[in-house]
Parts: sequence; structure tokens; C-alpha cells
Amino acid sequence: MSMRGNCRCRNIEVRWQITDYSLVPRACPCVYCQQKSAAYVSKSGSRFAVVIHNDTLHKTTQNGSHQARFHECANCGDVVFVTAEIAGETFGALNAHCLRNRCGFPAPVPTDNTAQSAQERLARWHQHWCRLV
Repeated sequence: MSMRGNCRCRNIEVRWQITDYSLVPRACPCVYCQQKSAAYVSKSGSRFAVVIHNDTLHKTTQNGSHQARFHECANCGDVVFVTAEIAGETFGALNAHCLRNRCGFPAPVPTDNTAQSAQERLARWHQHWCRLV
């Protein structure tokens, strides 16, 4: 089973190999994520693939601790997913607002992990985020 998603103009598309449709999105309180209406979902042990149709419209941004890369479409402005390099592998989380979930996602839960150290943040992502194919 998989879940698909994309930015509004369909330049960036994702396909997520997942069977758990009951995930609760996490809303980051930072200004960037709030402005982009981003709320992230992920599932340890799952994988997602990305197709970028026009690479010149693929934009990455690093905010806050500069540990993660936010992947957005320069055409429509949607943040589709976020990634981080951890122990030589790429892990990521997907913006629930860009995914088509046949069951629907519940309202995002606010999270604030600003008190975590850089090492604690990477450890949490390593434990909970998906792998990028």
C-alpha cells in the first residue's frame, strides 16, 4: 500500500510506502513552518520516493539549527517534505497537507522541540522518520 502526494502545481510528487493511515501530523511552531502551513508525518521503518519534474523549481531551505533541509516548490511555494542526513543515510518526514490520505488526517498536534540539543534532535529523527528511497 502507498500514499501519494504532491505540491499544488504537481512539480514535486511523493509516494510513501505506508500501511498506517492513522498518523497524527506534528505542527512545528517555528515561523517558517507556520507560514508554509506545514505539519509533518513519518513512520519509522517506512520509505518514501520523490519525483521532481522540473528541478529548477525545486528549492531547499535550512532553518533554525541547519540540520534539516526543507524541500519546497519554487513555483507554488509548498513545502512537501523535510530531510536530514543521519549516519550516512537520508531520513525524512512528509507534509501531511500535501498527502492524499483516504482516511484523512486528524488536526495537527503542536510540538515544540526547541529545548532539544542538536544531538537529541538527530536521535529523535533517526528513531521516528522515514527513509528516502
